[in-house]
Amino acid sequence: MSSSNLVRWSGMATIVGAILIAILELMEFILFGSLTESQVAATGGWVFVQVIYLIAMLAVLLGLIGLYTRQVEQSGNFGVISFLVAFIGTVLFAGAQWSTAFIGPMLAAEAPGIMDAEPTGSILVGYLLSIILFSLGWLLFGWASLRSSVFPRGAALLVAVGGVLFFIMGSLEWPASTLALDAGLVWMGYTLWSAK
Repeated sequence: MSSSNLVRWSGMATIVGAILIAILELMEFILFGSLTESQVAATGGWVFVQVIYLIAMLAVLLGLIGLYTRQVEQSGNFGVISFLVAFIGTVLFAGAQWSTAFIGPMLAAEAPGIMDAEPTGSILVGYLLSIILFSLGWLLFGWASLRSSVFPRGAALLVAVGGVLFFIMGSLEWPASTLALDAGLVWMGYTLWSAK
């Protein structure tokens, strides 16, 4: 498979990952919205939803590589920095999904009080670092995409605004905190996928 085909297929990975994340966020709110963290993690559907979430995050990571590759020349040094921050932030966020999927059910069974407590210490630092780098990375990547003019301006703006909204909404644990980001990524992914 040629490198141009790999870049094109990364567009499809972006589309699939972003759509899955949007669906899962809405599902989580509908299915688990009124439950505590430990109650949610003790349900049978929790692990399934979190594993699919993890797969979606990995698809977005693969897509991010293609999105960056498509605009590497036009985005310059700022593009490199934005890509690295978005990549690292997404890896950290995917790591949080992994621990939620596989450690969460054990904590719910053995120590539900710990799971329901507000994070403190190193867990709080890690949580904040993940949210900040994820949000900042996508804000910067959207901005770099806007400056490079490779993808539609609306898509780049949605990604940048989505990074900011995720920081605000994700910090407050509001549902659907990634919908703007997801919409921008689907649009960018489609642009990449449909390119000749």
